[in-house]
Amino acid sequence: MPSNPDFAHWLAHKSWKQGVRFCKVAALLVPVVALAVDGPMLFDPLRRGDPSWLAMALWHIAAEVLCLAAVWIDRTPLAQRRTSACLTALAAGLLLLTTVIAIINWTIVGDLSMFALGAVFVATVLNTPRPVRRPLYFVGVALIFGFIVFRVPDAQALINAMVNPVSIAIVAVQLDKYTFERNLELFAERQRAEHERARADKVLYNVLPASIADELKANERVDAVRFDSMGVLFADLVGFTSYSSSLPPQSVVKVLDDIFSRFDHLVDRHALEKIKTIGDAYMAVSQRRTADLAALALDMLRAIDEYNAAHGTAFRLRIGLHVGPAVAGVIGVKRFLYDVWGDTVNVASRMESAGEPGRVHVTDAVRHELQDLFQFEERGGIEVKGKGRMTTWFLTGPVAPARGAAAVAQAVG
Repeated sequence: MPSNPDFAHWLAHKSWKQGVRFCKVAALLVPVVALAVDGPMLFDPLRRGDPSWLAMALWHIAAEVLCLAAVWIDRTPLAQRRTSACLTALAAGLLLLTTVIAIINWTIVGDLSMFALGAVFVATVLNTPRPVRRPLYFVGVALIFGFIVFRVPDAQALINAMVNPVSIAIVAVQLDKYTFERNLELFAERQRAEHERARADKVLYNVLPASIADELKANERVDAVRFDSMGVLFADLVGFTSYSSSLPPQSVVKVLDDIFSRFDHLVDRHALEKIKTIGDAYMAVSQRRTADLAALALDMLRAIDEYNAAHGTAFRLRIGLHVGPAVAGVIGVKRFLYDVWGDTVNVASRMESAGEPGRVHVTDAVRHELQDLFQFEERGGIEVKGKGRMTTWFLTGPVAPARGAAAVAQAVG
C-alpha cells in the first residue's frame, strides 16, 4: 500500500490542503505578532541596532512571504499538477524557518521550542513523500549544530546543547511514522467505504432509472411524476408456462434469465427504461420516445428468434404497445419498486393479451404518432376489457429508408 500511487496522490492532496489552511491562519497572525514584537524595538533607539532584533524582523517577513506564497500557489494549476513538489517545498520552507527562529531564540534565551514545533508540524500535518520528509528533521539538527558548535566553550557543552535538537528529531521521526501509518489506515478505510458505496450504487442503478436513483440518494425520497406522453410496452412469452412445467426450478430461472438478459441489453441499447418482470412477462417504457420503444419491440422479436435457433426452443413473443399519460414513482421504503400507473398501462397490457404470438399489437394512438416512421397492418376493431371496442394495428417494421429519412428530416425541420 505505501507504494500505491493512489495513496500517494491522496496523501499529498490531503496534506497540502491542511498546510494551506495553516498558512491562511498564519498569514493573518504573523503581522500581528510582528507588530507586537518588532514594533517596540523599532522605536527604541537603544535596541534598534540589535542584530537579534533585525534577524527577528527579517524572519517575520520571510514567514509572511512563505505563507502568502502557499496560499497563492494553491489558487494556480501548479498546485494540482505538482502537489507533491509544492508540499515538499512548503515543508522544507517551514522547517527551515522554525529552525532559524529556534537558533535566534537560542542565542537570546537558549530556547529551541520553535524547532520542536516545526518538526512536529511537518511530521503530523505536512506528510510529504517519506524519502524527502525524514531527512528534513536531521537537516534542521545539522543547521543548529553548525551554528552552536562555534558558540560553546568545549565538547561537553556542545553535547549538552545538542541533546534537545537530536531528541526532537528522533521524536519527530517516530511521530512521522505513526502519522503515516494512521493515514494509511484511513486511506484503506476510505477505499473500503468507496468500494461498498460503489456496490450499493450499482445495485441501486440496476433497480431504478438513473434520474430516480440520483433523486433518492439526494433526498431519501422520490416524488411521483406525471408524464403527458409515455410509451408502455408489455411482452409475454407464449407457452412458457407449459414449457416450464416439466423443468426443474433452476432450469426455469436460467431460461428466463437468459432471455430477459437479452432484452435488458436491448433496452440499454435503445436508452429506454425497464420497469419490471412479472413471471414470464416483461415491461419497459419510454418518455416521449415512442419510436425507440417500437424499434425495441421489433428487436425483441428478432432476439427471441435468435434464442430459439441457438437452443432449439420454439418460444413466441406477444407484444403490446400504447402511448398516453401516466404516473411514475417509487413504492415503499423496503424492497422498493419503481413503477408506472394509469390507464395507459392498462391499455398496453390489454394490447399484449389480445395480440398474436410473434407480432407487435399497438393502439391507434401509437400508429398515429409513428405512421411516418413505421409500417402498420390494420387489425380492425376488437373488444378491449374496460375500454370497449377499439381499432388496433400490428406494427410490421420500419418504412422504406428513403421515406423514413424524409419523415425524420421533416420532423426535425
